[in-house]
Amino acid sequence: MKNLYAIVIIATLALPALAADYGAEQIDHIYKNEAKGLRYYEAENYPNAFKLLSETAALGMKRSQYILGFMFLKGQGVDKNLLFGLTWLGLSTESGNDEWQETYDGLYARLSDAQKSMVDQKIREYAAKYGAGEQGITCSRRAVGASRRVDWICIKSEGFYQVHEIELPIRAE
Repeated sequence: MKNLYAIVIIATLALPALAADYGAEQIDHIYKNEAKGLRYYEAENYPNAFKLLSETAALGMKRSQYILGFMFLKGQGVDKNLLFGLTWLGLSTESGNDEWQETYDGLYARLSDAQKSMVDQKIREYAAKYGAGEQGITCSRRAVGASRRVDWICIKSEGFYQVHEIELPIRAE
């Protein structure tokens, strides 16, 4: 019985090390890092873009996940990897963005059945860590600023979320 209590106490004490409490200030920092990462990406500064976008993608930010998918597919700032690229693209489609879904579906359709199975499995793994539900992300179509332009906006809710590092492909020597 003592061992059971020890396990419960250790598990309870270990949880805060694996999770973070995100308030308004921390979430604002995430949005700023995503915007900065996107600017780096547009300027073709891929190493800095990858650093910031991989962090924000791991926190559930869908635009970061979408761009990170292309970075893996094209080898921009990271080793080229079809599985990781399609996984991040597939996960970004949780946003509901039709254009992103269409892009993902077109690439996915070209895969063999074995490749589709690997991508599907990896998306399930990633959704459990970086998915909208796991990371408190809600996406919807909204007007951007005072313009009539409508875009997909994803919001991270305040709360306590697990923090996971992103997986990188193993380099073949």
